[in-house]
Amino acid sequence: MPIRRYHPLSSGALAGVLAILLGGSTEAKTVSGIHQEFLKTKLEAVKGSAESQHRLGVLYERGLGIAKDETVAAEWFLRAAEADYAPAQYALARCYRAGRGVAKDPEAAVKWFRKAAEHGDPDAQNSLGYSYQTGIGVDADAAEAVRWFRLSAAAGNAAAQNNLGFCYKHGHGVPPDPAEAVTWYRQSAKAGNAQAQNSLGECLQSGVGVAKNPVEAVSWYRAAAASGLPEAQDNLGFCHFLGQGVERDYAEAVRWFTLAADQRFPRAWANLAICHANGYGVPKDVVESYAWWNLASTEMERAARARDDLERLMSPAQIAAAQKRAKKLKNRFAAH
Repeated sequence: MPIRRYHPLSSGALAGVLAILLGGSTEAKTVSGIHQEFLKTKLEAVKGSAESQHRLGVLYERGLGIAKDETVAAEWFLRAAEADYAPAQYALARCYRAGRGVAKDPEAAVKWFRKAAEHGDPDAQNSLGYSYQTGIGVDADAAEAVRWFRLSAAAGNAAAQNNLGFCYKHGHGVPPDPAEAVTWYRQSAKAGNAQAQNSLGECLQSGVGVAKNPVEAVSWYRAAAASGLPEAQDNLGFCHFLGQGVERDYAEAVRWFTLAADQRFPRAWANLAICHANGYGVPKDVVESYAWWNLASTEMERAARARDDLERLMSPAQIAAAQKRAKKLKNRFAAH
């Protein structure tokens, strides 16, 4: 949808806003503090302040002091962006990337990410790097992605530090360098980035780019798992399952696998199937195992083979019950 453009308030309308702000009406005495802030921000925005135009867009985007309206938010972001205000350029780019308040337009998103990035906005630099990495809105260019990630990471952006670590670990845009990957993962992890915490844990667990240290790996998995990251929850469950970096505890493993499974993480579905098949942390139950293998088979080919192998060992009654349970489990996750 095209972005409408606002015209400045007439002198009469502007006077009306001033009257409200200065307490010249009963309404001014009853509005909340946050609505008063909205009115002050709008007054400055219509007078041409790019900073206030951006802030007003944020208030509309979040519904603070006014009814939420993403279309109007994008309109105010555009006004400030065209005035060359970098935070608004980044905000507008995000609108175009997500199709929030405007029609989704990856190319327009890249255009505004670039403008903000060239002003030195670290979030925009990271987003522009991601666009180059994925080829969304621009031709994929791994080396260019690394260039923007590096600029953002040097400014302390934790997401970019994690992305740069990924590039070094997997050799995307740079020669593979596991030790350098660990350096960037660690910086990002210390700043609280859950993806980096999990990736650092994986490096520590397997000894990639750093000496093996399963105990430290568990500590990073635990931090990321507490943030709700399903990959980390599954990894932490596996550490409890194997007794790596922590005492073996099948029940605790199942607890973490279940948390990851509830977030539709296929590897956790397979791990729960293994636990139910063998009675690890839960009563042995081939029917329940079959159901989890069946669910995992939608994402993992080996899970389908495991389900079929299990079925050969089951009685007709067990198979019927398992198929019924599998359907129920599939419907449960389809509803999410």
